[in-house]
Amino acid sequence: MKTWGLDIGSSGIKAVELTRTWKGFRATRYGFRPTPNGKKEEFLAEKLRGLRGIFPDGEKGESLVLAVPSQRTMVHRVLLPFRERKKNLRVVKFETEPLLPFPIDQVVVDFCAGKEKGEGKEALTFAVLKEDLNGPLSLMQEARLDPESIIPESIALLWVMKHLGKEVDGGTKALLDLGHEKTTLIIWSDGALALVRSIPIAGAAVSRALEQKLKITPTEAAGLKERGLIDPAGQAVVSDVFLRLADEIKRTLLAYESGPEGKSVEKIFLTGGSAALAGIEKNLGGLLEKPAAILHLEESSPFLLRDIPQEYHHTLTVALGAALWGSWPGEMNFRQEEFISSKKVKKERSRITLLLSYVVILSLLGIAAFSTGLYLKERRYQDLKAEIRKEFLQARPGVKKVVNEMQQMKGWVQEEKARVDALGGLSKAGSPLEVLHELSAMTDPAWKVKVTELVIDPEGLELNGEADSFDTVNRLKAKLDRSSFFKDVQLKTARASTIENVIEFKLQMKRGL
Repeated sequence: MKTWGLDIGSSGIKAVELTRTWKGFRATRYGFRPTPNGKKEEFLAEKLRGLRGIFPDGEKGESLVLAVPSQRTMVHRVLLPFRERKKNLRVVKFETEPLLPFPIDQVVVDFCAGKEKGEGKEALTFAVLKEDLNGPLSLMQEARLDPESIIPESIALLWVMKHLGKEVDGGTKALLDLGHEKTTLIIWSDGALALVRSIPIAGAAVSRALEQKLKITPTEAAGLKERGLIDPAGQAVVSDVFLRLADEIKRTLLAYESGPEGKSVEKIFLTGGSAALAGIEKNLGGLLEKPAAILHLEESSPFLLRDIPQEYHHTLTVALGAALWGSWPGEMNFRQEEFISSKKVKKERSRITLLLSYVVILSLLGIAAFSTGLYLKERRYQDLKAEIRKEFLQARPGVKKVVNEMQQMKGWVQEEKARVDALGGLSKAGSPLEVLHELSAMTDPAWKVKVTELVIDPEGLELNGEADSFDTVNRLKAKLDRSSFFKDVQLKTARASTIENVIEFKLQMKRGL
């Protein structure tokens, strides 16, 4: 994976290409094209030539991240109501609008989340005028470049410190990026960006002061700065510039440290092209009354900048930070709304197309699986139907017309059940045959008893008959009382018949089982 970081500054165009390797990130290519000051049209032409010099073939598929100069961004501290970034993105403009000197529709706003505070989240919001984005993007379009992300310069600087491990996650530190026309100051506390300020005093102020004091040309002043060959009169001028810069920095540090969330800055790191000025580390450290140290990139990460000459290390700090941000991305990006990257749009379209393709494929697979399942079920149904018909014909071989095997078999079973029930075969209370068998068992063979009528129902039975005497009738009743098949045996009638020696009787009883 390769990522370019790009910094279009007042003194030149700086670019760094980072490649991720098994050892970590490594700067594999770089570019620096000075852009001397002149008329606006000439200046833009020089920038375009610089971009084409670094990217002669335009973009070749690598990710490109552009850093916006700190003096072009407006930074404010706000408390956002939600903890989730997506929700805060919807309201950040409304939270920032009262703090901006421009209408909200003329700026692009994003934020860098800080510490959680109560129900919300503290954050630094960054706003940049849309016209300040139009210029660089138009220039890059002419150079056939399309940056995927645009981030504030201060975020790029913070990413350098994060990668180099300069105690970003503990304590309160500061970094001064000493550029050509301005100095960018960032302060972070416990890993979170706490303050950003752009100070319009830097290397160019030193050059102009030398020109005026020593009556020399800009080229001669630049040469004296680079070689460190400044006489005592010139040193006094340089010291005066350092003093003015230190006063601005001290006021900023005092404002931060005396704030409700402020903490004392423990150490200040120096970087940027003007960090090469002789004695700057000692002079600024003394004036600020705080430990100050040059940020030695090659010592912190020897592998990272191994292929880049040391003289360019500080000049390329912002570009390096932008490339690190792209390789190890955060969430901020000014390429929103009408400035959204065409590359990102293509990626989103490709992603949507891929998702739609997956949906179509899954739908086809689902339809195929459903159709296959339906076919197999239909086939199984037909097999079962054939098996049922076979069993039906075996059970009812005499049936010639088969319409619905299940219904016909159900009707036949009900008919057979009715026949069995008619004989009491399935009754829990005993079948008529069992009742007749019990009556026969209860009747002594020596008795002369004739059953003329027997009525059996589910609850009981009625026995009409003839006997040779009343005594025989009473003995039959007594014996039926002792049977477990009957209960509540009652002699309803017993009278002498018109026939001699014949007693007609009627017995009623309930079933005992």
